[in-house]
Amino acid sequence: MSAVRRNKWSTTAALAAILLLSGCGLGSTSSPESAEVTGEVQGTIKFQTMQLSPTFDDYLNGVIDAFEKTHPDTTVEWTDIPSDAAARKVSADAVAGTLPDVMDLDAATLAPLGRQQLVVDMASAAGDVKDGYVPTAWNSFGFAGTSVAALPWYLNTPVLISNKAVLQKAGFAAAPDPASYPELLDRSAQIAKSAGVAGFQPTEVGFPNYLLSVGVPLVNDDATRAVVNTPEAEQFVAKLAALYRSGGIPKDSVSAKQRSEIETFSDGKTAYLESGGSRLKIIQQNSPAVYAQVGVGKPLGDASSRTWLVAHGIAVPKKSGNLPTALAFAKFLTSAENQLALAKQSSVFPSTTTSLADPFFTAGGSDLVVAARAIAAASLRDNKTTVKPSAVDAEFATTLWSSLQPAILGTVSPSDALSDAENKLTKILEERRQ
Repeated sequence: MSAVRRNKWSTTAALAAILLLSGCGLGSTSSPESAEVTGEVQGTIKFQTMQLSPTFDDYLNGVIDAFEKTHPDTTVEWTDIPSDAAARKVSADAVAGTLPDVMDLDAATLAPLGRQQLVVDMASAAGDVKDGYVPTAWNSFGFAGTSVAALPWYLNTPVLISNKAVLQKAGFAAAPDPASYPELLDRSAQIAKSAGVAGFQPTEVGFPNYLLSVGVPLVNDDATRAVVNTPEAEQFVAKLAALYRSGGIPKDSVSAKQRSEIETFSDGKTAYLESGGSRLKIIQQNSPAVYAQVGVGKPLGDASSRTWLVAHGIAVPKKSGNLPTALAFAKFLTSAENQLALAKQSSVFPSTTTSLADPFFTAGGSDLVVAARAIAAASLRDNKTTVKPSAVDAEFATTLWSSLQPAILGTVSPSDALSDAENKLTKILEERRQ
């Protein structure tokens, strides 16, 4: 067993949001030589997670103990870091050549490492386990230069949460839920007219998903240029602007500092909320009266009924001093058994198909949280999820949203706003290649 199990890393700088690794720079664009991952599983490795301690101390220490028992000559030293400091620390460690051997990273933070080919390509190093993962989860870590930059770990995907009292007032109590974002916009206009309540609240984080669902690619094939100024995007933004004028979206939701969509829904000011099922507990705590009227259904999708997915993965830097052990631990941690155990202790979903077939994810019943979990798990099992292009990260979403707000407010045309967004986003993509 390791002598050092966990050493909390902290920073005195309170960051407002996860800093974008791409903005920090990783130095030379030349990539290391192909990493050799074969060899004996022995020795010490450093394992780093993002804000999982202390909640999951027992779980992760148990996984580490089991791995060290399976491989008696190994030691795993675990470090946990705050999520809002992860991008800065990973960037600094990459420049200094001190990245830990095994890293838990979200796709946005991992993207620069993948683009710079600084991590082991799991498509070749761990191709033997590919078929055990949800296909979109496996593909979510693909970057230019690295086919699969991490083994998928835990996931989240949404359900559509509705306020049945608002739908009853608007005359939609017996109507099926909208199945796509365009349908949601149409339904929202009708709800505003009939019930005087907004249909939903668009968000900065969700906007890339909205455009993808209506056929807007966001970036070109090699992610060198933004592609958002399209007829489909113009039509969608024009409908949002009309919806804003009619009260179909909350007046205070298109502002410099956006009000939480969970708060808006909990106050009974929107009819629909697309979010992870774990948010149901927040609604229940904040507004029991609204929660009593809540229903859950299938998420909104694109033309193929696919919804969005977000993923955390386990990456191994090419410059790890102990690649065989690092890769063995990455596989062990993301095994179906260990993923199922984590999911049962949390609100996340496993990325392994075997885990998703467990009764924990298939059980029905009247409990909203259980029902939401089953709906989301079915999206994952049935391959009804999709992922954004890897270049579409938090910086991309923020720039897109800020550029389109004036069009939604009606102060500029959708075409002009989209042209401005496309120019700004292309500049960001160009700067990342320098």
